[in-house]
Amino acid sequence: MAGMGKAAALEYATEHIFSMGLDDAAAVMSEMNMAWGLAKIHHVQTVLGDEPDATFIGTPDLTVTRNVERWNAGIGYGGKITWGDGSRPYCFPEVKPNACGMLVGGMHELPTLSELAARVHELTRETPELDGVKVDWDLGVGNHFIDVMAVEPVLGDLDLPPYAFVLHFSGGELRGDGPLGMGLYWHDSEELRRRCRMVDTPWGAVRVLEGEDAAAYYEFFLIAAEFSERRRRLVADRVFGCCEGYEVIANLVVLGCQSTTGGGLVPIMLRESTPGYLFRALPNIEDDVIDLLGWGDRAREHGVIDQIHRANIIPHGAGYMLEGVARVLGVEEIGDTRYFRVEATEGGVEMLIGSPRDLVYAYRGRRVILKAAECRLGEIAARMKPLYVLKD
Repeated sequence: MAGMGKAAALEYATEHIFSMGLDDAAAVMSEMNMAWGLAKIHHVQTVLGDEPDATFIGTPDLTVTRNVERWNAGIGYGGKITWGDGSRPYCFPEVKPNACGMLVGGMHELPTLSELAARVHELTRETPELDGVKVDWDLGVGNHFIDVMAVEPVLGDLDLPPYAFVLHFSGGELRGDGPLGMGLYWHDSEELRRRCRMVDTPWGAVRVLEGEDAAAYYEFFLIAAEFSERRRRLVADRVFGCCEGYEVIANLVVLGCQSTTGGGLVPIMLRESTPGYLFRALPNIEDDVIDLLGWGDRAREHGVIDQIHRANIIPHGAGYMLEGVARVLGVEEIGDTRYFRVEATEGGVEMLIGSPRDLVYAYRGRRVILKAAECRLGEIAARMKPLYVLKD
Protein backbone atom coordinates (compact mmCIF):
# COMPACT_ATOMS: atom_id res chain seq x y z
CA MET A 1 0.00 0.00 0.00
CA ALA A 2 3.00 2.27 0.51
CA GLY A 3 3.19 4.86 -2.25
CA MET A 4 -0.44 4.49 -3.29
CA GLY A 5 -2.34 7.62 -4.14
CA LYS A 6 -5.53 8.48 -2.32
CA ALA A 7 -7.84 7.09 -5.01
CA ALA A 8 -5.85 3.87 -5.34
CA ALA A 9 -5.87 3.37 -1.55
CA LEU A 10 -9.67 3.77 -1.49
CA GLU A 11 -9.99 1.20 -4.27
CA TYR A 12 -7.69 -1.14 -2.33
CA ALA A 13 -9.96 -0.71 0.71
CA THR A 14 -13.05 -1.38 -1.41
CA GLU A 15 -11.49 -4.67 -2.53
CA HIS A 16 -11.36 -5.68 1.16
CA ILE A 17 -15.14 -5.33 1.59
CA PHE A 18 -17.00 -8.63 1.30
CA SER A 19 -20.71 -7.97 1.53
CA MET A 20 -23.72 -10.25 1.85
CA GLY A 21 -25.87 -7.10 1.95
CA LEU A 22 -29.15 -6.76 0.10
CA ASP A 23 -27.90 -4.10 -2.38
CA ASP A 24 -30.54 -1.58 -1.36
CA ALA A 25 -29.67 2.09 -0.78
CA ALA A 26 -28.78 1.58 2.90
CA ALA A 27 -26.44 -1.33 2.16
CA VAL A 28 -24.74 0.43 -0.76
CA MET A 29 -24.23 3.62 1.26
CA SER A 30 -22.75 1.60 4.12
CA GLU A 31 -20.31 -0.18 1.81
CA MET A 32 -19.17 3.16 0.39
CA ASN A 33 -18.68 4.57 3.88
CA MET A 34 -16.75 1.48 4.99
CA ALA A 35 -14.22 2.06 2.21
CA TRP A 36 -13.14 5.26 4.02
CA GLY A 37 -13.03 3.49 7.36
CA LEU A 38 -10.93 0.61 6.02
CA ALA A 39 -8.61 2.98 4.14
CA LYS A 40 -7.87 4.76 7.43
CA ILE A 41 -7.23 1.44 9.20
CA HIS A 42 -4.99 0.26 6.34
CA HIS A 43 -2.99 3.48 6.65
CA VAL A 44 -2.51 2.88 10.38
CA GLN A 45 -1.45 -0.71 9.75
CA THR A 46 1.19 0.52 7.31
CA VAL A 47 2.44 3.10 9.83
CA LEU A 48 2.74 0.33 12.43
CA GLY A 49 4.70 -1.87 10.02
CA ASP A 50 1.96 -4.44 9.42
CA GLU A 51 0.42 -5.76 6.23
CA PRO A 52 -2.68 -3.63 5.45
CA ASP A 53 -5.11 -6.53 5.53
CA ALA A 54 -8.07 -5.14 7.52
CA THR A 55 -11.24 -6.61 6.04
CA PHE A 56 -14.95 -5.93 6.43
CA ILE A 57 -17.36 -8.86 6.09
CA GLY A 58 -20.93 -7.59 5.83
CA THR A 59 -23.91 -9.63 7.01
CA PRO A 60 -27.29 -9.57 5.20
CA ASP A 61 -28.52 -6.82 7.55
CA LEU A 62 -25.69 -4.49 6.44
CA THR A 63 -26.94 -0.92 6.73
CA VAL A 64 -26.11 2.63 7.77
CA THR A 65 -25.54 3.64 11.36
CA ARG A 66 -27.42 6.63 12.73
CA ASN A 67 -24.63 7.28 15.22
CA VAL A 68 -22.91 10.37 13.81
CA GLU A 69 -19.44 9.76 15.32
CA ARG A 70 -19.38 6.16 14.16
CA TRP A 71 -20.56 7.11 10.66
CA ASN A 72 -18.07 9.97 10.32
CA ALA A 73 -15.28 7.56 11.29
CA GLY A 74 -16.18 5.49 8.21
CA ILE A 75 -17.96 2.65 9.99
CA GLY A 76 -21.04 0.87 8.64
CA TYR A 77 -23.40 -1.33 10.60
CA GLY A 78 -24.06 -5.03 10.20
CA GLY A 79 -20.76 -6.84 9.80
CA LYS A 80 -17.34 -7.65 11.20
CA ILE A 81 -14.03 -5.83 10.87
CA THR A 82 -10.96 -8.06 11.20
CA TRP A 83 -7.25 -7.48 10.92
CA GLY A 84 -4.75 -10.33 10.91
CA ASP A 85 -5.37 -13.39 13.07
CA GLY A 86 -6.51 -11.48 16.16
CA SER A 87 -3.08 -11.29 17.79
CA ARG A 88 -2.04 -7.81 16.64
CA PRO A 89 -1.85 -5.53 19.70
CA TYR A 90 -3.94 -2.58 18.54
CA CYS A 91 -7.57 -1.67 18.08
CA PHE A 92 -9.81 1.14 16.87
CA PRO A 93 -12.23 2.57 19.46
CA GLU A 94 -14.06 4.62 16.80
CA VAL A 95 -15.97 1.41 16.04
CA LYS A 96 -17.72 2.26 19.35
CA PRO A 97 -18.71 -1.16 20.75
CA ASN A 98 -21.51 -0.66 23.27
CA ALA A 99 -22.28 -4.15 24.66
CA CYS A 100 -25.84 -3.97 23.33
CA GLY A 101 -27.48 -7.37 23.12
CA MET A 102 -30.54 -9.59 23.36
CA LEU A 103 -31.88 -12.06 25.88
CA VAL A 104 -34.40 -14.68 24.78
CA GLY A 105 -36.31 -16.40 27.58
CA GLY A 106 -38.67 -19.33 27.17
CA MET A 107 -42.00 -19.52 29.05
CA HIS A 108 -44.66 -22.18 29.51
CA GLU A 109 -47.30 -19.65 30.59
CA LEU A 110 -48.34 -16.48 28.82
CA PRO A 111 -48.62 -13.47 31.15
CA THR A 112 -51.09 -10.75 30.23
CA LEU A 113 -49.97 -7.49 28.69
CA SER A 114 -51.40 -5.57 31.65
CA GLU A 115 -49.40 -7.67 34.14
CA LEU A 116 -46.17 -7.09 32.26
CA ALA A 117 -46.82 -3.38 31.75
CA ALA A 118 -47.34 -2.96 35.51
CA ARG A 119 -44.05 -4.73 36.25
CA VAL A 120 -42.15 -2.69 33.67
CA HIS A 121 -43.65 0.50 35.08
CA GLU A 122 -42.56 -0.46 38.59
CA LEU A 123 -39.10 -1.53 37.44
CA THR A 124 -38.31 1.64 35.51
CA ARG A 125 -39.30 3.89 38.43
CA GLU A 126 -36.46 2.41 40.46
CA THR A 127 -32.73 3.14 40.17
CA PRO A 128 -30.89 0.08 41.48
CA GLU A 129 -27.13 -0.34 41.39
CA LEU A 130 -25.18 -3.09 39.71
CA ASP A 131 -21.49 -3.34 40.68
CA GLY A 132 -21.71 0.15 42.14
CA VAL A 133 -23.13 1.58 38.88
CA LYS A 134 -26.59 3.16 38.87
CA VAL A 135 -28.73 1.36 36.29
CA ASP A 136 -30.19 3.70 33.68
CA TRP A 137 -33.08 1.83 32.10
CA ASP A 138 -33.39 2.35 28.33
CA LEU A 139 -36.40 0.20 27.51
CA GLY A 140 -37.95 2.89 25.34
CA VAL A 141 -34.85 4.31 23.64
CA GLY A 142 -34.37 3.85 19.90
CA ASN A 143 -34.89 0.24 18.83
CA HIS A 144 -34.78 -1.19 22.37
CA PHE A 145 -37.83 -3.21 23.33
CA ILE A 146 -39.43 -6.14 25.13
CA ASP A 147 -41.24 -8.56 22.80
CA VAL A 148 -43.53 -11.41 23.86
CA MET A 149 -43.90 -14.11 21.20
CA ALA A 150 -45.40 -17.51 20.40
CA VAL A 151 -42.74 -20.06 19.45
CA GLU A 152 -43.17 -22.36 16.43
CA PRO A 153 -40.26 -24.85 16.18
CA VAL A 154 -38.93 -25.63 12.70
CA LEU A 155 -36.19 -28.15 13.52
CA GLY A 156 -37.64 -31.40 14.82
CA ASP A 157 -34.94 -32.08 17.42
CA LEU A 158 -35.72 -28.95 19.46
CA ASP A 159 -37.81 -28.97 22.64
CA LEU A 160 -38.76 -25.32 23.09
CA PRO A 161 -41.40 -23.74 25.37
CA PRO A 162 -44.54 -22.46 23.62
CA TYR A 163 -43.81 -18.82 24.44
CA ALA A 164 -40.75 -16.59 24.59
CA PHE A 165 -39.80 -13.03 25.39
CA VAL A 166 -36.98 -11.05 23.83
CA LEU A 167 -35.18 -8.19 25.58
CA HIS A 168 -33.04 -5.86 23.49
CA PHE A 169 -31.04 -3.07 25.12
CA SER A 170 -27.52 -2.04 26.05
CA GLY A 171 -25.43 -0.89 28.97
CA GLY A 172 -25.25 2.83 28.27
CA GLU A 173 -24.06 3.46 31.83
CA LEU A 174 -20.55 2.33 30.81
CA ARG A 175 -20.00 4.62 27.85
CA GLY A 176 -18.08 7.11 30.03
CA ASP A 177 -15.58 6.82 32.88
CA GLY A 178 -17.06 5.14 35.96
CA PRO A 179 -16.52 2.82 38.91
CA LEU A 180 -15.69 -0.12 36.64
CA GLY A 181 -13.05 1.68 34.59
CA MET A 182 -12.62 3.64 31.39
CA GLY A 183 -15.66 4.15 29.18
CA LEU A 184 -16.48 2.47 25.88
CA TYR A 185 -17.04 5.70 23.90
CA TRP A 186 -14.05 7.93 23.23
CA HIS A 187 -16.14 11.11 23.28
CA ASP A 188 -17.65 10.24 26.69
CA SER A 189 -14.48 9.00 28.38
CA GLU A 190 -11.59 11.29 29.31
CA GLU A 191 -9.51 8.25 30.27
CA LEU A 192 -10.07 6.60 26.90
CA ARG A 193 -9.15 9.79 25.04
CA ARG A 194 -5.97 10.03 27.11
CA ARG A 195 -4.93 6.53 26.08
CA CYS A 196 -5.66 7.01 22.36
CA ARG A 197 -2.97 7.82 19.85
CA MET A 198 -4.11 10.09 17.00
CA VAL A 199 -2.77 8.99 13.61
CA ASP A 200 -3.16 11.33 10.64
CA THR A 201 -4.36 9.75 7.40
CA PRO A 202 -5.31 11.23 4.00
CA TRP A 203 -8.96 10.89 5.12
CA GLY A 204 -8.59 12.51 8.51
CA ALA A 205 -7.16 11.48 11.86
CA VAL A 206 -8.05 8.13 13.44
CA ARG A 207 -7.84 7.07 17.09
CA VAL A 208 -5.75 3.99 17.86
CA LEU A 209 -5.10 2.05 21.05
CA GLU A 210 -1.85 0.09 21.18
CA GLY A 211 -0.21 -2.51 23.40
CA GLU A 212 -1.33 -2.41 27.03
CA ASP A 213 -3.91 0.28 26.26
CA ALA A 214 -5.53 -1.92 23.60
CA ALA A 215 -5.52 -4.88 26.01
CA ALA A 216 -7.05 -2.72 28.76
CA TYR A 217 -9.81 -1.51 26.44
CA TYR A 218 -10.64 -5.07 25.41
CA GLU A 219 -10.72 -6.16 29.05
CA PHE A 220 -13.07 -3.30 29.86
CA PHE A 221 -15.30 -4.31 26.98
CA LEU A 222 -15.54 -7.82 28.46
CA ILE A 223 -16.53 -6.22 31.79
CA ALA A 224 -19.17 -4.13 29.99
CA ALA A 225 -20.49 -7.16 28.10
CA GLU A 226 -20.87 -9.17 31.30
CA PHE A 227 -22.50 -6.16 33.00
CA SER A 228 -24.96 -5.86 30.11
CA GLU A 229 -25.80 -9.58 30.23
CA ARG A 230 -26.55 -9.40 33.98
CA ARG A 231 -28.54 -6.21 33.43
CA ARG A 232 -30.78 -8.08 30.96
CA ARG A 233 -31.13 -10.90 33.49
CA LEU A 234 -32.17 -8.36 36.11
CA VAL A 235 -34.99 -7.15 33.86
CA ALA A 236 -36.00 -10.71 32.98
CA ASP A 237 -36.13 -11.74 36.65
CA ARG A 238 -38.21 -8.72 37.64
CA VAL A 239 -40.63 -8.76 34.71
CA PHE A 240 -40.88 -12.47 33.82
CA GLY A 241 -39.75 -14.23 36.99
CA CYS A 242 -43.40 -14.82 37.85
CA CYS A 243 -43.92 -17.06 34.83
CA GLU A 244 -43.36 -20.40 36.60
CA GLY A 245 -39.69 -19.54 36.09
CA TYR A 246 -38.31 -18.93 32.62
CA GLU A 247 -35.43 -20.60 30.83
CA VAL A 248 -32.69 -18.59 29.14
CA ILE A 249 -32.49 -19.62 25.49
CA ALA A 250 -29.88 -17.00 24.56
CA ASN A 251 -28.23 -13.98 26.20
CA LEU A 252 -25.86 -12.50 23.66
CA VAL A 253 -23.90 -9.34 23.02
CA VAL A 254 -24.48 -7.76 19.61
CA LEU A 255 -21.56 -6.00 17.89
CA GLY A 256 -23.30 -4.86 14.73
CA CYS A 257 -23.84 -8.55 14.05
CA GLN A 258 -23.79 -11.68 16.20
CA SER A 259 -21.04 -14.23 16.69
CA THR A 260 -21.81 -17.88 16.03
CA THR A 261 -18.53 -19.09 17.54
CA GLY A 262 -20.24 -20.43 20.65
CA GLY A 263 -22.91 -22.36 18.73
CA GLY A 264 -26.39 -22.71 20.20
CA LEU A 265 -29.46 -20.68 19.28
CA VAL A 266 -29.30 -17.01 18.28
CA PRO A 267 -32.23 -14.65 17.66
CA ILE A 268 -32.76 -12.48 14.58
CA MET A 269 -35.45 -9.88 15.19
CA LEU A 270 -37.19 -7.91 12.46
CA ARG A 271 -39.98 -5.32 12.76
CA GLU A 272 -42.35 -5.18 15.73
CA SER A 273 -45.26 -6.78 13.86
CA THR A 274 -43.10 -9.26 11.92
CA PRO A 275 -42.07 -12.72 13.18
CA GLY A 276 -38.60 -13.08 14.64
CA TYR A 277 -36.48 -16.19 14.22
CA LEU A 278 -34.19 -18.42 16.22
CA PHE A 279 -31.27 -19.75 14.21
CA ARG A 280 -29.05 -22.66 15.13
CA ALA A 281 -25.57 -21.15 14.78
CA LEU A 282 -23.16 -22.75 12.29
CA PRO A 283 -19.43 -22.21 11.67
CA ASN A 284 -19.08 -19.99 8.61
CA ILE A 285 -18.22 -19.00 5.91
CA GLU A 286 -17.67 -22.16 3.81
CA ASP A 287 -15.67 -22.28 0.55
CA ASP A 288 -18.65 -23.04 -1.70
CA VAL A 289 -20.57 -20.07 -0.26
CA ILE A 290 -17.52 -17.83 -0.71
CA ASP A 291 -17.29 -18.85 -4.36
CA LEU A 292 -21.06 -18.53 -4.87
CA LEU A 293 -20.83 -14.95 -3.59
CA GLY A 294 -17.98 -14.29 -6.03
CA TRP A 295 -15.45 -13.54 -3.30
CA GLY A 296 -12.95 -16.39 -3.76
CA ASP A 297 -10.43 -14.97 -6.23
CA ARG A 298 -10.34 -11.53 -4.59
CA ALA A 299 -10.01 -12.96 -1.06
CA ARG A 300 -7.17 -15.26 -2.08
CA GLU A 301 -5.40 -12.53 -4.05
CA HIS A 302 -5.36 -10.28 -0.96
CA GLY A 303 -4.50 -13.11 1.43
CA VAL A 304 -7.62 -12.70 3.59
CA ILE A 305 -9.41 -15.98 2.84
CA ASP A 306 -8.72 -17.25 6.38
CA GLN A 307 -10.36 -14.15 7.85
CA ILE A 308 -13.50 -14.97 5.86
CA HIS A 309 -13.39 -18.68 6.74
CA ARG A 310 -13.48 -17.87 10.44
CA ALA A 311 -16.00 -15.03 10.22
CA ASN A 312 -18.62 -16.95 12.28
CA ILE A 313 -21.23 -14.20 11.98
CA ILE A 314 -24.98 -13.90 11.58
CA PRO A 315 -27.34 -10.89 11.45
CA HIS A 316 -28.91 -9.63 14.68
CA GLY A 317 -31.86 -7.95 13.00
CA ALA A 318 -33.31 -6.59 9.80
CA GLY A 319 -31.26 -3.40 9.60
CA TYR A 320 -32.51 0.00 8.49
CA MET A 321 -33.84 0.63 5.01
CA LEU A 322 -34.04 4.18 3.66
CA GLU A 323 -37.61 4.60 2.46
CA GLY A 324 -37.01 8.00 0.89
CA VAL A 325 -33.93 6.98 -1.12
CA ALA A 326 -34.32 5.17 -4.44
CA ARG A 327 -30.62 4.70 -5.14
CA VAL A 328 -27.15 5.95 -4.29
CA LEU A 329 -25.52 7.85 -7.15
CA GLY A 330 -22.07 8.41 -5.72
CA VAL A 331 -19.97 10.00 -3.02
CA GLU A 332 -18.03 13.26 -3.03
CA GLU A 333 -15.35 14.67 -0.75
CA ILE A 334 -15.52 18.35 0.10
CA GLY A 335 -12.77 19.31 2.51
CA ASP A 336 -12.65 16.60 5.19
CA THR A 337 -16.32 15.67 4.76
CA ARG A 338 -17.92 12.93 2.67
CA TYR A 339 -21.22 13.72 1.00
CA PHE A 340 -23.40 11.03 -0.50
CA ARG A 341 -25.34 11.89 -3.63
CA VAL A 342 -28.64 10.04 -3.65
CA GLU A 343 -31.85 10.04 -5.67
CA ALA A 344 -35.10 10.50 -3.77
CA THR A 345 -37.86 7.93 -4.17
CA GLU A 346 -40.38 10.59 -5.16
CA GLY A 347 -39.73 12.89 -8.10
CA GLY A 348 -36.18 11.73 -8.82
CA VAL A 349 -34.80 14.66 -6.80
CA GLU A 350 -31.05 14.50 -6.15
CA MET A 351 -29.89 15.10 -2.58
CA LEU A 352 -26.40 15.57 -1.14
CA ILE A 353 -26.16 14.37 2.47
CA GLY A 354 -23.32 14.10 4.95
CA SER A 355 -24.94 11.70 7.43
CA PRO A 356 -27.97 9.41 7.03
CA ARG A 357 -29.10 10.12 10.59
CA ASP A 358 -32.05 12.34 9.67
CA LEU A 359 -33.26 10.41 6.63
CA VAL A 360 -36.62 8.63 6.83
CA TYR A 361 -35.98 5.00 7.74
CA ALA A 362 -37.83 1.78 8.50
CA TYR A 363 -36.78 -1.81 9.10
CA ARG A 364 -36.39 -4.51 6.48
CA GLY A 365 -38.34 -7.77 6.48
CA ARG A 366 -37.75 -11.46 5.77
CA ARG A 367 -35.19 -10.95 2.98
CA VAL A 368 -32.51 -10.80 5.67
CA ILE A 369 -33.65 -14.16 7.05
CA LEU A 370 -33.65 -15.79 3.61
CA LYS A 371 -30.17 -14.48 2.76
CA ALA A 372 -28.75 -15.66 6.11
CA ALA A 373 -30.13 -19.14 5.47
CA GLU A 374 -28.96 -19.13 1.85
CA CYS A 375 -25.40 -18.29 2.96
CA ARG A 376 -25.57 -21.03 5.62
CA LEU A 377 -24.76 -18.66 8.44
CA GLY A 378 -27.14 -20.79 10.47
CA GLU A 379 -30.24 -23.00 10.25
CA ILE A 380 -33.73 -21.67 10.91
CA ALA A 381 -34.63 -23.42 14.17
CA ALA A 382 -37.88 -21.69 15.17
CA ARG A 383 -40.23 -18.94 14.12
CA MET A 384 -41.44 -16.53 16.81
CA LYS A 385 -44.79 -14.86 16.18
CA PRO A 386 -45.18 -11.49 17.97
CA LEU A 387 -48.01 -11.24 20.47
CA TYR A 388 -47.22 -7.88 22.09
CA VAL A 389 -44.42 -5.34 22.46
CA LEU A 390 -43.53 -3.20 25.46
CA LYS A 391 -41.61 0.08 25.30
CA ASP A 392 -41.57 2.29 28.39
